[in-house]
Amino acid sequence: MPRFSLHPAPLAIRMAIALASGAVTAQAEGPARPVAIQLERQPLAQALNALALQTRLELIVQPALVAGRMAPAVAGQMTPRQALGRLLDGSGLVARLDGTAVTVQAAPPPSADVTMAPVTVTALGERSAVTEQTGSYTSRELSIGKLRLSVRETPQSVSAVTQQQMEDQHLVTLEQVLGQATGVTRTTRNFGDHRFSVRGFVIQDDNQLVDGVPGMLYSATGWLPVDMAIYDRVEVLRGAGGLIVGAGDPSGAVNLVRKRPRAQAHADVSVSAGSWHNYRTELDAGMPLNAEGTLRGRVVAGYEDRRYFYDLAHARQPLLYGVVEADLGRDTRLTIGARHQEKDIGAYWLFGLPRYSDGGALDVPRSTSLAQDWNRHDASVNEVFGELERRFGDDWKARLTVNRSNGGFDQKLALARGVVERGTLAGPRLYSLYFKNLDVVTTGIDASLAGSFQALGGTHQFLAGANWSRRSEDDKGAAIDDGSPIDPFHPDHFAVAEPVRPAWTSALDVRDQRAGLYASARLELAQPLHLLLGGRVSWLNYRSADRISGDQVAGYDQNREFTPYAGLVYDVGRLWSWYASYADTFQPQSKYFTAGGQPLKPAIGANYETGLKGELYDGRLNATLALFQVRKTGNAELDVANDGPCDRNADGNCYRNASTLQSKGVEAEVSGEAWPGLQLTAGYTYVTSRADDGSSISAETPRHLLRMAGNYRLPGRWRQWSLGGGVAAQTGYATQAPDNDAVRIADGGRAVWDLHAAYIIDRSWTVALNVANAFDKNYWANLGELRRGNYYGEPRNVTLTLRAAF
Repeated sequence: MPRFSLHPAPLAIRMAIALASGAVTAQAEGPARPVAIQLERQPLAQALNALALQTRLELIVQPALVAGRMAPAVAGQMTPRQALGRLLDGSGLVARLDGTAVTVQAAPPPSADVTMAPVTVTALGERSAVTEQTGSYTSRELSIGKLRLSVRETPQSVSAVTQQQMEDQHLVTLEQVLGQATGVTRTTRNFGDHRFSVRGFVIQDDNQLVDGVPGMLYSATGWLPVDMAIYDRVEVLRGAGGLIVGAGDPSGAVNLVRKRPRAQAHADVSVSAGSWHNYRTELDAGMPLNAEGTLRGRVVAGYEDRRYFYDLAHARQPLLYGVVEADLGRDTRLTIGARHQEKDIGAYWLFGLPRYSDGGALDVPRSTSLAQDWNRHDASVNEVFGELERRFGDDWKARLTVNRSNGGFDQKLALARGVVERGTLAGPRLYSLYFKNLDVVTTGIDASLAGSFQALGGTHQFLAGANWSRRSEDDKGAAIDDGSPIDPFHPDHFAVAEPVRPAWTSALDVRDQRAGLYASARLELAQPLHLLLGGRVSWLNYRSADRISGDQVAGYDQNREFTPYAGLVYDVGRLWSWYASYADTFQPQSKYFTAGGQPLKPAIGANYETGLKGELYDGRLNATLALFQVRKTGNAELDVANDGPCDRNADGNCYRNASTLQSKGVEAEVSGEAWPGLQLTAGYTYVTSRADDGSSISAETPRHLLRMAGNYRLPGRWRQWSLGGGVAAQTGYATQAPDNDAVRIADGGRAVWDLHAAYIIDRSWTVALNVANAFDKNYWANLGELRRGNYYGEPRNVTLTLRAAF
């Protein structure tokens, strides 16, 4: 099997260092058989890495030699030696071939006897999960399932939104990224906390991980958003993730993977300006911190100053991230880092627009906001993390990861709501002047041991570990009744003077503690057949109490809850595999009590899935087709046969485990290089979701959902240009208004198109133009109630970005 030895990212480090040029000769004899070569114009290191993949060569190169250099497009039938000669032409470098080994060196001056010890480093090559500098819309390996497996080897629906896709589409928030992910739909909650659903079930905060550690994000797509400038990729698992998180809905899991230091010095800068005075700057720089390269650092800094398409709102968002990586000997690596992020929004608008009493939408401009000018939302997060990794030989590795964050926000809001009567156009009022202060401290620890071993004629993988997380919240609130009428057709943003906060009327202390032991194995039963088995034992403790009233608001425990996982993967030839899997999760319900005074058992969410997966073009393109069924059984419902009272329940009612929620459907996805120069991701989902009574369990989940994005680098004389676009399309839906069952509200189907283009000015500079909602589709991003919660989607907007790489 070929060995690839570029390290740690595919050496496309883009440093603007002037190097002497000279004639290049591809010396020595190498493999002479012509092969099909297809390489686009790209950084030289990236091109060499791609050539190694296409020709199965081992590459040995000193990183500084190829830094900042561009390689021409190379295509056609030729020997590897000929391809290397074309790539290195004019670079001042030579390639020496020895069998399948390629050493790239500086071209020696005439008659000089020069020897240079090449540095061998391990790159992305064949099986690394890192996506930055690959130029790809897929990842060769995913880390979300603990065992590091490729998409094809994983018997569940998994995918990644890569660094290249985020750059091409100008995706700078987690909300934007998830909006482009296959099978994911958005729900906007009352207080601006944007939640996402998969297969009809909500992805809870505890199902959002950072570097594989759960419990570290709180309202990451709402109140305390994360900036994607510090992350390499976002991995998404669709379906039950019991092995990863244990508790939660059988929706899926999201894993954000941080950027790490590179082995070479680099400095990347981007500056963008967009519609509604949206300005953003990013700096991403790093370098070895000692001569040996065993100590490396990286810093990411950013600042965003923007307005929105609706009136008055204005946000500022500074970001600072730093990470240091140290090799403590040959087999031990220590990583430590920190993040500070703020987001301060003036004229912050919650609750959205109301509707007419008959369910119709108001005929108001998309720029309409019902906020008062003094509305505020000021948020900040401080985070530190560390990871210690120890290798034992070539096959085993232990890892300890620790995360801790301290975040929170302060809000001052005038909240408007109220159903609009068609005859009078009256109804909405500023019903409350609301104040909220929240501090959240989260701690997460994950320890694992993973490796491979030989037994019974096969190669097997094993993983065992434990994790623990704790979230503490100090949540204070107060309100002033107002009742002033507001005209949604001609809103007055200065109708009420800025109030002084009264004494807090509620002060909740929340403690959410979770722990788990997990293990999994991938067993090679035969050369084409692998069995995956795993399980997790979970403990959960939750308490919520009001310090002012002294009352316990909620509390429940769950101990030693087991969630199993099993899967089969059968290789159908060299490119395709069939798979089937079962996984489950549990949802604690012990805060509800039966007529006999016993706490309810947890609801069990199970995911059944089967399908085909293909790994095409030497792994550059992944294709999947899945059939799935998701069931959540034993949900709490009122026990109408027992009138009660059940004093242990806050509402006095009795409950029982009874109802079943179910969704099923089909999903298809392709991602990666579909054609030379064309990076593509496309995902289609068909899903139906129903409860026992036939009602939909998630009105926001459309029956048909399409997510597609692509980028094509033009060939030949136009190779400095790349063009692309994407579409987010879905069918419409209708649902009963939550605040009036007799009225239905509806949202029609839509297709929202994005376009982008980029031009490589020279080896350092690139300019890009993004047009979001290119055809200015007027649509609802979210349907709420009759009295509130209806939000327009963003109108057409344009962003111009200038990037430099040194």
